[in-house]
Amino acid sequence: MSNLIEEPQQNMQLPVAFRQATRVQTHKMACNGEMISGKCYEFNPNMLSYKDAQAFCRNLAPDADLASITNRDLHSRLVSLVTKGGGNNPVLTWLGGINQQASWVDGSKWSYSDWMPGHPNIHADKPACVEMFKIDESWWSVADCELKRASLCSYPVTA
Repeated sequence: MSNLIEEPQQNMQLPVAFRQATRVQTHKMACNGEMISGKCYEFNPNMLSYKDAQAFCRNLAPDADLASITNRDLHSRLVSLVTKGGGNNPVLTWLGGINQQASWVDGSKWSYSDWMPGHPNIHADKPACVEMFKIDESWWSVADCELKRASLCSYPVTA
């Protein structure tokens, strides 16, 4: 009998952001970042591991992911967004790439890259996650996914 009482209480313990996000699919969302080609891109300055940064994105919207960068124009615009969000000082920022699979977490085709010279430098024994900004440049590099970085989220927004 106690299981019947405890289970509904656990369901009520969902974080408020998650409960709200599950309703978002049918509503227009406000973008708190920059709208580019029907997607909202939001910079998160909080320093998180790759996995926690992806979870943070999912709390913004049910179909949000760490951002994929699929062309030079998008890369330029996101560099601008991140440098504004980083107080004009570039900070190491997670993107939605996991280099061992050369894939983006949102399923986008890997059709563009801007690797720092000498990268990607991958060690097969560990996953390598894609970050941008190194030595005040907007180049990409790979790093241990457990390191804490700022992040960039994206999700589609309906009109």
